[in-house]
Amino acid sequence: MPSDTLSEIRRFILAPSDLLLDITDSSVVGLNAGSSLDVSMIMAVLSAHFSNGFRIDSPIELSRLRRFVAEDIGEEIILSDARLRQTIISCGTLFNGKVYVVLAETKDQIRSLVDEALVNGTEIIFYSAFYEKHKDWLFTGGVVSEDVLRNILAELYQFTQITHKTNYFTNRTRGGAERAKIEREIIRVWGDGVLLNYSQLAERLPYIPFDKIKQFLGQSGDFVWNSAETFTHISKIGIAKQERVDIIELTHKICAERGYISLIDIPLGEIEDKNYELTITAIHNAVFRLCLSENFEKHGKIVTRKGDKLNALEIMKEYCRGIDKCSLDDLLNFEKELTGESHRWVPMEAGYAVLVRTDKNAYVAEKYVDFDVAAIDSVIGLFVKGEYLPLQSVATFAAFPHCEQAWNLFLLESYCRRFSQRFRFDVLSVNSKNAGAIIRKSSRLLYEEILVDAVAKSDLDLERVAVEDFLYKSGYLGKRFYAKAEELVSQAKAIRERRN
Repeated sequence: MPSDTLSEIRRFILAPSDLLLDITDSSVVGLNAGSSLDVSMIMAVLSAHFSNGFRIDSPIELSRLRRFVAEDIGEEIILSDARLRQTIISCGTLFNGKVYVVLAETKDQIRSLVDEALVNGTEIIFYSAFYEKHKDWLFTGGVVSEDVLRNILAELYQFTQITHKTNYFTNRTRGGAERAKIEREIIRVWGDGVLLNYSQLAERLPYIPFDKIKQFLGQSGDFVWNSAETFTHISKIGIAKQERVDIIELTHKICAERGYISLIDIPLGEIEDKNYELTITAIHNAVFRLCLSENFEKHGKIVTRKGDKLNALEIMKEYCRGIDKCSLDDLLNFEKELTGESHRWVPMEAGYAVLVRTDKNAYVAEKYVDFDVAAIDSVIGLFVKGEYLPLQSVATFAAFPHCEQAWNLFLLESYCRRFSQRFRFDVLSVNSKNAGAIIRKSSRLLYEEILVDAVAKSDLDLERVAVEDFLYKSGYLGKRFYAKAEELVSQAKAIRERRN
């Protein structure tokens, strides 16, 4: 009997130590003299009838095994249950209360593949990836799960330089956490090419899960995204020393003057030509990583000095001051480049603060409008009889004087926000649905107070759904939901009670 089998029995034995068998004796199963029954036959029966594992503590399983041995081999097992359990454990791998018969040739094949990978420089092998790649013959050979594989590997490499972790095993001679090991593996197999995609790397790293590769590339600053699922490594990018110096000096200068610089505005010189395989996005990100990351921060394509607070709204206002016309989509795209995110209120607030909104998707500079303020305010006064009026209540623009642009609710909102002397505009949040109210500047009502007043003056039943529906349909809200609806209802009820 091999010494590793002896080690396995001594390690996993369940019976008391005084029942331990002398497995170096050929009569290991303890049958009567002259019996032909041996461990290999027990293993064959286990493999044939208990491919999903043998529950070692189950009397029913023991009874079934005895029956199968009698039927298949023609001999009865005369061992006690305790000694039979010891024999069964010697036949396979014990995991979670079950014994799995793993053939010696299966273990030899596992060892051969792992040894080959380690000799070729593989530093980390994930149990899940190894099992997935070889699951057909592993399962047939009795390795029915990753957990069983983990136990077998722990046994095969028990006294070696291999460290076993929860999800992987690795050569302990090389330090570092999981991320560091994955990074070294990717660099090891990268080769001479500039660009590699997820699938190419997964093919070269069969023992690292695809999702691990994908996650790491997306989070590591040293691997630069080029296009869909495709990356390069910063070591593959050519930027001369003087080019780096020039980029750093320019960035310091511009940031000192206006607080930020866009990567789009940084002259690339010969960098783009030298790195012709890369997209412009990859080049911009590489320029930041190699030249600017030490002293600057990046927000989308906008670069600021470390420690400086990025004020996206002010940057967008400055951007709007330098243009004559643009669409809302232009502003949204610029904000996404600026911050890497999309917050519609930022570009819309900037557009309203500097430009004039002439339609749902159009802004122009002030020079493209000619407002006759006194005349326009007089017309608005014909609509606003009280302190306020929903913007959407202005249904006709026939009486409004010509202003170089076609009148609509978007233009009227812009006018009331910045140009009117008698009226102002307010709303809970900027929107493209013409929600909000025109309010006399003499009124001290806050917008929340206007909502309460409008509900109290209505003939509504004061319950939440009806109130939210009224405010939406009347044009006070841009959606049928108001977070403070319950509070509003209570306040409106109190007003009605006082008036009665």
